[in-house]
Amino acid sequence: MEFLDGKTADYIKRIFEREGIKNWNGSTKWQATTLSNMLQNEKYKGDALLQKSYTVDFLTKKRAQNKGEIQMFYVGDDHEAIIPKRIWECVQLEIERRRKYLEEHGTNSYSHRPESNPFASKIVCGSCNKVFARKGWRSSTGFDRKIWQCSERYKVKGVMGCSNRHVEEETLIKAYLMAWNALVENREAFMERWKEQMQSENLLEGYRAEKFIEYTDGAQPLAEMDTDFMLKTLDHIKVFEDGTLLVVFLDGTEIECKNEEE
Repeated sequence: MEFLDGKTADYIKRIFEREGIKNWNGSTKWQATTLSNMLQNEKYKGDALLQKSYTVDFLTKKRAQNKGEIQMFYVGDDHEAIIPKRIWECVQLEIERRRKYLEEHGTNSYSHRPESNPFASKIVCGSCNKVFARKGWRSSTGFDRKIWQCSERYKVKGVMGCSNRHVEEETLIKAYLMAWNALVENREAFMERWKEQMQSENLLEGYRAEKFIEYTDGAQPLAEMDTDFMLKTLDHIKVFEDGTLLVVFLDGTEIECKNEEE
């Protein structure tokens, strides 16, 4: 499931259009809002919520969304499911998890065009807990660099806010690769926890543990970053003023790296 693999509805829309996947009316054009609604539609797990809308005027046949004006009826196992109920429930938990993430880190976008900006909203300040933003710097020698800086640093023009240090994008890539490879190398040390998580009442936690067992099974060390794989595995990287980078994976594993750059 693309959404549980870390992608947003907007990213999935672009994938569908690039691959020429047709929607319900045969068009290959998609709307992110349509996909978001599909992700939350109980019909895909075989249930039905009746009277989501109702007829306001029987003469004109005008209908309106039901916001409590009339009673709704929920029918379980109404028809054959398109996706397993467990996956549908995991998607709902992931939607809620992302909502809380945005609220906690003061951003309105969970991910923005990861094809060109893979770490968007995934770099978090260890001082104020807000997300970092990517900026382009050009050195005196004309060399372009991509750096990440706390979004609170110059929130008010000319006034320094958060004093946390900036970090090079290359350093973030190295930290992710180093942390993932350490996780793979020490797979057996994590197996007991993953197996316990698979029995968790939280279906999303169990799903993540199952996936991490799958991802690390026979895995070779990563030599370069694969954006889609990063989206499947990384929750965020927290940057501290002393140069420490804390890589937090979606299964809850945290691995600390030291940033030695000046």
